[in-house]
Amino acid sequence: MPQTTHAWFLSLSDSVHALGAAAREYRMARQTAQSNSWSYDLTRLGPEVGAMRVVGRDHIRPHADSVMRLKAIHDRVETQIKGLYENAALAYAYGTAAAVNAVLGGGRPTHVELGRRDDSYEIPSDPLPDLQGALGPYIGGPNLVALREIVTEHQRVDRAVREISFYEDLSDYQSTELTDASKYAAGLADAAYQYGEAAERALHYVLTGAKAPRTTEEAS
Repeated sequence: MPQTTHAWFLSLSDSVHALGAAAREYRMARQTAQSNSWSYDLTRLGPEVGAMRVVGRDHIRPHADSVMRLKAIHDRVETQIKGLYENAALAYAYGTAAAVNAVLGGGRPTHVELGRRDDSYEIPSDPLPDLQGALGPYIGGPNLVALREIVTEHQRVDRAVREISFYEDLSDYQSTELTDASKYAAGLADAAYQYGEAAERALHYVLTGAKAPRTTEEAS
């Protein structure tokens, strides 16, 4: 069956929207994981003081032991989901930006295209493309530019934190500075997701001027 005139931009919109939906699922899961982890914080919970003797060993506090074990489990889950959310959010940001760039350049992509390895999307190492000039009078352009700068700064800090983590001796670094940088880097997923949303709105804008076929052959 011949491809319809509108099939390319409908499937492209669906592709971008599905990426955003995936990132939203991970974002909600991470929020739940953070809440669960906080629920088992020893400094908040105040475990029961009662102890018991383990045969051949010392006394243990069973309630505190259970809380610590559950806290460790929830922390691991939160870390895993954070990685998934960050990867999906960056895929949403880069994939949608690439789609906008392609359409602005006269392309007719039918889907977002990204590499995938070990169940993770391969995120380009280059910064997000600068779409400011190409979007022309689009009212959301300045917001997209500002969000791009935020994502770029988050990526810079994230790389710095990852590099610092390879040092065996962190004595040259102030602990408060490292903690602040880590917290800032942790916001990369949210920043990328916000950029993805803004880029998706920009895609809808540019598609309104690109739906008509340029030639009779393209319409067949």
